Amino acid sequence: MTASRLHFAAVVCAGVLVPAVASASNTTHPRTPVVWEDVACVQLHDRSEDATLHLPYTIAKEDLEVGDDEVADSRRHQFFGFCRPHHPQDFLPTWITQADVDAAVAVPELLQPGTVETDDILELNSQWDDCWFRINADDDRRPISFAMADAGVDWDTTDIPAGVYTLYGYTWEPVFNIWARRPGLLKVYDGDPHAVGPAVAITTGELTPYRDEEVMIEGCFHAIAGSTYTVYWALTPEPDVEPDWMEYLQADVPGQELAFAFTPPEAMWGESAMIRVDVSDPQGRSYTTYQADPMLVINESDPDACNDGAGFIGSPGCSDESSGSGTSATGADTSGSTGTSVSGSGESSAETSAATATTPGATADDGGGGETCACTTDSRPGAIAPLVLLVPLARRRRHA
Repeated sequence: MTASRLHFAAVVCAGVLVPAVASASNTTHPRTPVVWEDVACVQLHDRSEDATLHLPYTIAKEDLEVGDDEVADSRRHQFFGFCRPHHPQDFLPTWITQADVDAAVAVPELLQPGTVETDDILELNSQWDDCWFRINADDDRRPISFAMADAGVDWDTTDIPAGVYTLYGYTWEPVFNIWARRPGLLKVYDGDPHAVGPAVAITTGELTPYRDEEVMIEGCFHAIAGSTYTVYWALTPEPDVEPDWMEYLQADVPGQELAFAFTPPEAMWGESAMIRVDVSDPQGRSYTTYQADPMLVINESDPDACNDGAGFIGSPGCSDESSGSGTSATGADTSGSTGTSVSGSGESSAETSAATATTPGATADDGGGGETCACTTDSRPGAIAPLVLLVPLARRRRHA
């Protein structure tokens, strides 16, 4: 799926799935996320040369018609840098300040007093103390227009600590405010990019592999020679439960490219799971990142794989090499076969439609975390045609 189609799907999905907890006219209005396109996986910014970092972004559509029952500055974008990434069940707060909550409470149709928990307000959530930085101010939130997107946004990095940052676009439209994660990593430094330690990012988005399917997970490193990395997986935990991370592999950092093959362990079959990568350098410094979307493992064998020795009938991916006739073990003609449709239509899907619900706490880009509507059909040639997986992930954050 192309980036633009994915973001359009996210916009549409938001309007369908957000819960109607308020009576304002925009409760079912699809939120419009920031769209990050053509972003380098590793971006280095030497602020000793220029403190200002320019950040291009785009939008799928303009969204300027603020209703009478919304806050006056609704439907705007704001941008933030965070000092670390977070895993898909560790949700970002959906409100920035108590003043934002108060502004929504002042509109009776939007929000009732006392309904927003403290840990859902970024400035009051101790988990993120000293780890988040505004790129543009709260009173300088940007209208969602093509003109504003074309101009991009500038970040004055003068007063932030040197380090590795994950960036987000934030759509302010109470009561359902959403985040859109910028892919890749950003290093802000003074002269020497390695002075701030190693960094790693995963750029591979949502994956729905079969239980015996090998998939590639890709991204990038920025680390000194002699660094190593370790891959972990964990089943997506229940609310308020720490993930039980299991080591999958350990290897030397090969350069700037992260790429490893992953076959789901049996414990992941039929489950939602998360991927984590740690990188450590010879100086004892380390950094952790996560795949933004949970991995949803289909508890069936890959219909395109050949497994003709373990069962009575070979799988559809196998051919009879001795006859060269393209027949299966049952004698049926399989030449040109494109797999089997679970819907009974007999047609395979060459189109992917992955939508991430932009409900409170969700991310709209990479599916970054939060509650997800993993509405996915497989785009691989010959794969099982349209398979829809709905995996609701409970949305509650752990208290610090």
